[in-house]
Amino acid sequence: MRVDLAPALVLHRRPWRDTSFIVEAFTRDYGRVGLVAKGARRAKSRWRGLLEPFSRLDLSWAGQGELYTLRDIDCVTRYRLVDKSLMGGLYASELLMRLTARDDPHPVLFDSFEALLATMAAGAPAIVALRFFERDLLDALGYGLTLDHDGDGEPIAAETRYRFDPESGFWPAAGVETGELRVAGATLRGLAEGRLTQRTRLREARDLMQAALAPHLGPKPLKSVATLKAMQDFADAPRPNPADDDRP
Repeated sequence: MRVDLAPALVLHRRPWRDTSFIVEAFTRDYGRVGLVAKGARRAKSRWRGLLEPFSRLDLSWAGQGELYTLRDIDCVTRYRLVDKSLMGGLYASELLMRLTARDDPHPVLFDSFEALLATMAAGAPAIVALRFFERDLLDALGYGLTLDHDGDGEPIAAETRYRFDPESGFWPAAGVETGELRVAGATLRGLAEGRLTQRTRLREARDLMQAALAPHLGPKPLKSVATLKAMQDFADAPRPNPADDDRP
């Protein structure tokens, strides 16, 4: 197999042997591919500094099997993410690593992932942008949510609250909430239309997407989510008062 200058986004890289990298890239036309970048860690390598996560590259490779050999790189741009956007980019990359198969193209999902990186790099809140990426990811994998009709085929009503069943979709919820996931129709319509602004709607959309993704991720936790939780726990922890420290 030989591919020339395929549009790609770098998901992850790790050192390999003394001077090389193994790179996981999500390409528009070939899906997720594993590439050996020989010599890319050398100080004088012409690829040094190019194979960074969130980089948009055109890649050429050749070979067979699980890992191909990287032959050339044309750098297009690098999406620079910081703080919550950085964590959002790591989370989205990990979802693609966990839920997509090698050599299985998803061009619409590639476009959605690049749009996510671009909007977060431009300052869009990660908590908003990620919800639409998760929606597109589920659609691309064949597990998309029906956001415009309930389980009976009736149009979703903004003022109605719905309970979510992963197997059969959304059903009008009656009575007192009992701990099961319930979502406002306005939230479902906002997800479908790409418009989420209210804080309550964003929280509902986040909880809904976590519930929808959970059966496909399995019991193994996402590293990015665990890291974010640890950071939040550290930030929320009470700080000792220096006046209470009686050490010299």
